[in-house]
Amino acid sequence: MAISSELIGSDSVNMMRRVLVAECARREIGPDNLTGQDLALVLRHAFNSGMTEENELVVLLRNLSD
Repeated sequence: MAISSELIGSDSVNMMRRVLVAECARREIGPDNLTGQDLALVLRHAFNSGMTEENELVVLLRNLSD
């Protein structure tokens, strides 16, 4: 999975994994699928840019085109 804990606390990493796994399940893809990896990168970038609330990240991923 493209989300790692280098500089990010384990609670935040776990939250981002939850968001990623849920969105991948909604799209019926695996997190290790190419699209899943792209979603993980979007999540990481958004988190690093200050979007740290779980509900914000969920909405962000749901609003992306499939």
